[in-house]
Amino acid sequence: MQSARTYRGITPAERQAERKQRLLDAGLELFGTVGYANTSVRAVSSAASLNSRYFYESFSSREDLLYSVYQRIVGDIFTRASEAVAGESTIEGQARAGLLAAWNVVTEDRRKARIIALEVVGVSDRLERLRHDTRQALAQFTADNALRIAGDGVRLRLDPVLTARFLMGGVVEVLLEWINGDLGVSPDDVVRHFTALFTAAAYAAVEPTPQAKAGDS
Repeated sequence: MQSARTYRGITPAERQAERKQRLLDAGLELFGTVGYANTSVRAVSSAASLNSRYFYESFSSREDLLYSVYQRIVGDIFTRASEAVAGESTIEGQARAGLLAAWNVVTEDRRKARIIALEVVGVSDRLERLRHDTRQALAQFTADNALRIAGDGVRLRLDPVLTARFLMGGVVEVLLEWINGDLGVSPDDVVRHFTALFTAAAYAAVEPTPQAKAGDS
C-alpha cells in the first residue's frame, strides 16, 4: 500500500506542495517582470514547467495566485522586520532596524517591489482589502513597538497607528520612485531619512511631561 501512495519516495501531498511552490515562484517572476495584466495562467504554468490543469489544483485564478504571492512577500517583510527590531532598546534603533529590514526585502529583489507597489493595486476588492489590512498591521506593529519602549503611563496627543500609516504612505511613494529609476539617493540615505522621520513622529505623538515650576516642592 505504501508504494501505491508514493512515487520515488514522495507522497501525493508532497508533490502537490512542490507544484504549488513552483507556481508561486513562477508568479513572482512573471508578475514582477512583465506584470499581472500581461500574465496568463498558461504562461505561469509554462514557467513552472507544469500542465495548466495543475494550476487549478492550487489556485482558483490568476488573482488568487497574485494574492498568495503578495501574502508571501508581506510575510517575509514582517518576519525580517520583527527579527531586526527584537534586539533594539530605543525608538530610533527600532525605526532604523525595521525600516532597513523591510526596505531590503523589496529592493534586494525588484520583482517584489513591483508587485507590492504596483501590480496588486486595483486588481480586485479582495486584494484591496488585503492591502488595507497589511498597511494597518504594519502600522500597528510599528506603534506597538514604540509604545513598548515608551513604557506604561505615557500620554499621547497623536494616534500612533494613524501616524505610522501616514508615514508608510510616504515609504510606498518613495518605493515607486525607486522602481521608476527616479530616486537619486542610496538605500542607506533612504533609511536614514525615514528613520529620522519615524523617530520624530514617535516623539511628537507623546504629550510632553509638564515641567515643574521654580519653587515647587
